[in-house]
Amino acid sequence: MRKTELDPRILGRLIKITEGEMTEHSIRTTLSKIRREHGSLTLNAAAHVFARKRGRSVARWLKPEDRETLKTIKIEKVKIPSTKTRQKKKIIKIASYETDDKLLLKHIVEINKAYTCGCYTATFILCRKLLENLITHHILRKKYPKRKKHHKEKYFDFSRGRYLNFNRLLDNLRDSSNDFIPEQRLVQRICQLAEGFKETANEMTHSLYHIAKKREIDKKDFQEILDLIKRLENHL
Repeated sequence: MRKTELDPRILGRLIKITEGEMTEHSIRTTLSKIRREHGSLTLNAAAHVFARKRGRSVARWLKPEDRETLKTIKIEKVKIPSTKTRQKKKIIKIASYETDDKLLLKHIVEINKAYTCGCYTATFILCRKLLENLITHHILRKKYPKRKKHHKEKYFDFSRGRYLNFNRLLDNLRDSSNDFIPEQRLVQRICQLAEGFKETANEMTHSLYHIAKKREIDKKDFQEILDLIKRLENHL
């Protein structure tokens, strides 16, 4: 007489094979369907057919009577696409900066990932954040390293005990351009290009209605600004 009981070890194996996508009930229903298609199979043998079609096996738990019913069955392996398999998206680089600052590099990676994923509002705000940090720490603090108040006022707000916001930083950099001779025009060009991230980024941050478009980022020449800042930094 044909065995109808499913070995619990085999059932547990099938649940693992399906990576939890099939319940015990749905697996048993599928095994019953396989048995109807191949009338002589035991439940355990049907389980083996199920497993083999997915490139796996439960042969270690099959009994002689299970193996006997499998002799006339030809099992064709079916490739099951994994839901975990994802094609890695190539990162579009709109920002690069030569530096040993690991935190700065992480910001750049985040900008490129956000742009690649189409998160343009986030990209825009992250770009301004990067410019703010570069102007503060790689330009103004290097140019005015003394701890005297008139030096720190270029980038630090004493009344609030924090670094100046982007608008004030740009204004101070522009007003101090004569201190950067012979790179005065370079400073002015940086300020001119960076202006595009001044009011627009403020609006994006505080407005519910301004969602950035790809073209808004592309036309800002962000990499050119970074290249100019790097050139200025190398001359300080």
